[in-house]
Amino acid sequence: MPPDVGAGQLSTAVATAAFAGLGLIGKACVVAGATAVGGCCVLTVRRFARVAVARGRLHQLLAECAGEDARIVITGATNGIGLELANQFRRHPAVSLLLGCRDMKLAARLFPEGVDGRVRVVHLELLDLDSVQSFTDEVHDFLRVGEPGLRLLVNNAGVMRPPGGLTASRLDPTWQTNFFSPFLLTELLARRRTTDRVKLPMRIVQVSSRLERRSELSEELLERVSRGEVGEHAYADSKRALMLWTSVRAQSLAFRGAAYTHCATPGMVDSQLGRHSVHPLLWPFTKPLRMLLLRSPAEGALAVAAAGLRPKAMETFGRYLDGETELEDLVLERMGEKQFANKVLKWATTATMLEQRADGYDR
Repeated sequence: MPPDVGAGQLSTAVATAAFAGLGLIGKACVVAGATAVGGCCVLTVRRFARVAVARGRLHQLLAECAGEDARIVITGATNGIGLELANQFRRHPAVSLLLGCRDMKLAARLFPEGVDGRVRVVHLELLDLDSVQSFTDEVHDFLRVGEPGLRLLVNNAGVMRPPGGLTASRLDPTWQTNFFSPFLLTELLARRRTTDRVKLPMRIVQVSSRLERRSELSEELLERVSRGEVGEHAYADSKRALMLWTSVRAQSLAFRGAAYTHCATPGMVDSQLGRHSVHPLLWPFTKPLRMLLLRSPAEGALAVAAAGLRPKAMETFGRYLDGETELEDLVLERMGEKQFANKVLKWATTATMLEQRADGYDR
């Protein structure tokens, strides 16, 4: 150390250098923070733009087919895609809605105008097949009356890895919500339409998922599900069953009941579907990541609704779509699985007691 530099001067120099370093770090943090905030703002603006485009296209498609009296049924309408569909559809003056909801108190808060006749909320517990049958009667009575116009059923409700045990029907909740209940609702509705000779055509959208490609569905697995056992990929398996059933029934539903049935994938959507896969305390903290990586509910709603609203919805049947993009002709492209698909149909018919439940309609 030079003899003319004292300890005090050295301390001052060190402190000055330290403060200078802190200043640089602070500036870097400010720049990084500003960049992050700016990036978030850009992503938010882009998200809002995508939402606006999706909603605009949804209203355009609806306006083209609504007619004088449009009647639409949606299951699972208190959150996610179902709520978005209900909120957008009810803005059209010609649309009346019948919403199947489990949480009636929440539904009353979300749709307080239900008393005016244009939005009607009906209790639907998809884990109770008797409730599904009662709801089917409500759907039939709602869709068969009124002036000419759109008739649409969106089997939207779905779950992934819900807590709890087997249902009263001794079925897994994922399977019953995602497959057996929409199966029963659609098949019973078709029986009623045929028996009552309803001529007004309708469109049905079964909400599926690209995750069905991960399915390991087999005859052995069907037997295990019948015993109350759940495979590792219950969500994917139930969605594949939904699509296989559609592949062998879409033609008959269209020709005999004038019910044009399609499947649609909403894509990976920022909804409540994955909430059971994360600890409840952590789920809210996933929101920023979900907003960044996933589709908005508006985009998911368009992807689902377009399958039933597009001009070709009643010119074809059994198509699998993502919005207005056709991914697959289920009837033709799954012909190689027809034998297994018919086994799925027979299995579901037995599990839901379809024939016994439909007996009164057929007499």
